Amino acid sequence: MKTYTSLRLPLLVLIGTFLMIWSCRREVEVPLPAVPKIQGKPSAASLGGTVTGQAGTDKVEFRVDLYVVDRSGRYVQGLKQGNFAITATNPSSFTYALTKLDVVGQTAKAGGYSAMMLMDQSASIAYQQVNEPPTDPNDLRIAAGKIFLDYLGKEDYAALSSFSAGYRNFILYHSNFTNNVTGMKASLDSLSTTETGGTPLYYATVEAVNYTSRNAKTNNKAVIVFTDGQNNQSGTLSNTITIAKQRSIPLFTVGLSTGVNVQVLSQMANETGGAFFYAKDAEQLVTSFGTLGNLLRGTAQLYRTTWMATRRTGRWASGNEIAETIKVTIPNGEVIDVPFYVRVP
Repeated sequence: MKTYTSLRLPLLVLIGTFLMIWSCRREVEVPLPAVPKIQGKPSAASLGGTVTGQAGTDKVEFRVDLYVVDRSGRYVQGLKQGNFAITATNPSSFTYALTKLDVVGQTAKAGGYSAMMLMDQSASIAYQQVNEPPTDPNDLRIAAGKIFLDYLGKEDYAALSSFSAGYRNFILYHSNFTNNVTGMKASLDSLSTTETGGTPLYYATVEAVNYTSRNAKTNNKAVIVFTDGQNNQSGTLSNTITIAKQRSIPLFTVGLSTGVNVQVLSQMANETGGAFFYAKDAEQLVTSFGTLGNLLRGTAQLYRTTWMATRRTGRWASGNEIAETIKVTIPNGEVIDVPFYVRVP
């Protein structure tokens, strides 16, 4: 009996060690609470875009990280190189080839986060513009904002603001940073009846960044910018990015509809250390907002895509920009468009 016991113990240790090593090698789905349930459409974010090659030749290597979630906001596992593709906007001038695919985890950020939600309240959200239908007639952005609040952790804080050229000062602050979400949800509900005016995107973003810099309750700060259009008021893109970088506040941009300038929103996110979600459909807002907390905490699982961009004529030069869309095909056959932006150093 003693001999059997002495043999069994090392065997159990060996089996346990093997299982531990094997489990560490698997892709780990980012955990989400059991409730509330997210029911939207698959979405994805681009972040961490950088050119890793050098200018001066007809080829340059670049890298883009992608955060891909299904209709329930769960990380989509098991994607391979064949699931990712770029069709060049100008195929007669450029081609793109995926050369490497890795699964990586973010670096977790200590403590909680303070996130300002900045919501576009321009008229196109709720009312038809010329021949364009309203982009969010069912107020799914409001439902998405509530889901974001439902996933706040004990050390996380959120604030709410909105912007419109119809406002006297272009931006309204509805709630300071708090983790008591009841009042903020009521403020979100009020947005369903106040859509008006144009889109002061740059001005409002700078104001929200400065407010967050002064009032955030944690060192981990961010501004989440939701818009359905392009800036048509004062301010500039370069100044908006400069101010956000000076304040060390990343911009997490969420663009709804084909009317958004995806290059501007992806550049705002990429150059400040944030992420860009593009939602063709308002139902994608639910999964975008519902999973933003993982990116803010630095706990998301990412697909790191490495590409080779080839010019058919000429050479890549410092300052050249690459703004394209990665098409991600998930296992159920749905295709997610993920715009990105990188600049050749």
